[in-house]
Amino acid sequence: MKFNKFNANQIREINKGLSSGLDVSIYRNECFDSAQMREIRLGLKANLDVSIYADPKFDSKDMQTIREALENGNDISKYVRDGFSSQELYWISKGLKEGLDVSLYAKKKYDSYKMAEIFGALKSGLDLSPFDIDNLSEYQLQQVILGLRAGIDVCSYADPSNENMFEDRVKLVKECVGNALASGENVTQQQLNIIAHYKNDGLDTTSWENYKFDRDRLEQIVKGLEKHVDVNAFAKPKFSKEQMYEIRHGLMEDCDVSVYATTDFNAEQMCEIRKGLRIGLDVKPYATTDFDMHQMYEIRQAIKEGSEVSLLANPEFDFQQMRQIRKGLAEKLDVSVYANPEFSADKMYYLYRGMSEGFDMAKYVDFNEDQLKRIVAGLFEALEVCKKKYGITN
Repeated sequence: MKFNKFNANQIREINKGLSSGLDVSIYRNECFDSAQMREIRLGLKANLDVSIYADPKFDSKDMQTIREALENGNDISKYVRDGFSSQELYWISKGLKEGLDVSLYAKKKYDSYKMAEIFGALKSGLDLSPFDIDNLSEYQLQQVILGLRAGIDVCSYADPSNENMFEDRVKLVKECVGNALASGENVTQQQLNIIAHYKNDGLDTTSWENYKFDRDRLEQIVKGLEKHVDVNAFAKPKFSKEQMYEIRHGLMEDCDVSVYATTDFNAEQMCEIRKGLRIGLDVKPYATTDFDMHQMYEIRQAIKEGSEVSLLANPEFDFQQMRQIRKGLAEKLDVSVYANPEFSADKMYYLYRGMSEGFDMAKYVDFNEDQLKRIVAGLFEALEVCKKKYGITN
């Protein structure tokens, strides 16, 4: 086979097809660049009817959109023949994948931006049938969809001749939320829309509607509302978005979040407490601000391992010291030999290692870590000699 008319990338795609046993004659043509060849090859490999898109008039992105639609079981050849652009085909393909009625927006008179707006509305379950979508501009359509999401009476302003849709929508939203503007801080328009939406669903938002939240914290509130948890526990300006996340997840996991829903704990500490509560552990030994997240982790792991942690749960130990104590507790060793805040983590490690092999390390506690390292190495070496001498294999 002669390759002199192809560049290195094209040759690579042809060779990949040959090695996969594919009929590369379909794309072994210099009119296809390597990216187009790749899309045809992937289609052949997936046993797709690549004749739908194996045409030089489609660039590689067009081909990819068509191929992925075919892989999802959606035949968009009709829309390809009708001359929709790759971006328009993208939204049609996504709609088909979601099981939406794409006939509502798969129209040549709509550009990809308008298609995207309609796709988003349909995916959210919004009913656009009462509105004259054909004659609404993209901007007007956005105002209609935003109004529907807020649960206000959109029909009162959704007229293609209305040039003041934004002002009309904002006025209705403000009328809906009422008290949110009458007192407290001046909340954002995004927050007003969310408050209006949930008020129309019969939800009491009075406990948090007067506080101003940034986008990230507002997102945590919305996610909580969507999961039907009591957002009053965390919908407070004093919490960061990360703290809100931990409290929200605790509520979703049926944890008693009152244990940690306080600004005394940072989000990382909250996470360690939540992880303990989630699996039914008694978190009291470490649910205190005396411990940082790393210390909390070691204590939580020890409790999870069934160890008695009264000796371990001492804020004078850093997390590395705690780790050596925890390992000893897990092996039922007498950790009181080395559980001393004045001992470094390295010193604890060597004492633990010796005790783990059955040596009496209490006699060596006055040595420093460098000396202990050599002592433990010597003990281990002597142990190996004894094992070999007496044929001990474990």
